[in-house]
Amino acid sequence: MGQPIAQDLEYYIPDGNTVIQVEGVLFKVHRYILSRDGSAFEGMFSLDNIPRSDSTESLITHDSRDYTTSPQCHHISHEGLSDDTPILLSGDTASDFRALLWALYALPAEVFAMPSSRAHLVRLISIAKIAHKYGFRTTERWALSVLTMCVCQNPDATPASDDGTSANINNIVTSTSILTQLTEVAVLCAHEDLHEAVEPLWADVLFAGQSEDIVSAMTVADRYPTQLRPLLGLAYYLMMLRGKEEWNKCSGPEEDPSGKVQPRPRLTRDQRIRLMSGYYNLSRACEALPINPPKLNHHASCFLPAQQAQAAIGLGGTGTAAAHAHARCGEAWEALWGGLVLSTSSSGMHTNAPIKIQYADMLRKMHMVNHLLESLINGMEENSTNWVNVAGTTKAGNMNKHCMRMALKASEEKVNDVLYGLADCFVE
Repeated sequence: MGQPIAQDLEYYIPDGNTVIQVEGVLFKVHRYILSRDGSAFEGMFSLDNIPRSDSTESLITHDSRDYTTSPQCHHISHEGLSDDTPILLSGDTASDFRALLWALYALPAEVFAMPSSRAHLVRLISIAKIAHKYGFRTTERWALSVLTMCVCQNPDATPASDDGTSANINNIVTSTSILTQLTEVAVLCAHEDLHEAVEPLWADVLFAGQSEDIVSAMTVADRYPTQLRPLLGLAYYLMMLRGKEEWNKCSGPEEDPSGKVQPRPRLTRDQRIRLMSGYYNLSRACEALPINPPKLNHHASCFLPAQQAQAAIGLGGTGTAAAHAHARCGEAWEALWGGLVLSTSSSGMHTNAPIKIQYADMLRKMHMVNHLLESLINGMEENSTNWVNVAGTTKAGNMNKHCMRMALKASEEKVNDVLYGLADCFVE
């Protein structure tokens, strides 16, 4: 039995001249409305006056003039002229098409009003998607610009409940389902401003959210691994740190007390495999971390003391002096880096680390190293017994003080490199 067909309550306009069916809903609208803005409908409607032969596939026509006198024309398509012969649009939802019609028919006061509810925001997302599909360029740009403003006006990223309809727009934007839709439309429309605005909100939600939020981020990033590379790596990384027990909880449906199964994001088999691969790869990387310090670009002042000493005793070879100074400074940096890394592990030489860090938590280890290194540079080790005896700090005196600042900068850059490269760790 076929799907029942019903006329749309809002956009079945009596004096419309084109009937369009989307899913089981009929829309009757004005052709000139759909033909504006260089849309795909303009091109389709331009074929209306071209006679159709038996061997030609009918696209769209509404002209009722009689072409049967032509020897090559046996019939003409009547698509869109009535409810019995509507234009069929596939791949769209009735709600999305209704949102597009709202944008095309809305009054200026409605168009320029900022969205104030979840329903308004979802409608804007639908408008951007379907306007992109059918080439309504101005409408697409308008919807994307408003969405970007909604994201950018968000003062904080406190996750919102996905079932609220009257919550503040700032909280609505940070709900996981809305973030997913915003991310998808940013990728689909290749809109860099919206993409860049959404990325930090994802990070805040992931660090503060539940495992289900992380799984949602993993799922959307898996669909667009090239465009969402940083999100993919971060989401997998945070789920990896939650461990297998949490993976198991996210691998099946959850029943509420009434016995009804509640829909929830689920880890797939492939995602679990990638999580295990990531743990292995990051564990090996953490093992090698103490002997792989960031490359130190020595400060220009690094070789001056050695050069001056050689000049004082009448020796030449300033190049040799610089080489020796750099080598001594480099060796001190390697020792300092190794000691700081080991100090972040409870099994390392420094057992009084203020925070216990998981074995494969490479990012947290590197952030702690940077924190310790900055404190050392600022002389804070004198006021903290926790950091005085960190292995390697006794050799820090062999480093040029300006080189230590350069080392901190290199270490901070290494964190960014690791963050961007996380996605490469989670491969099957």
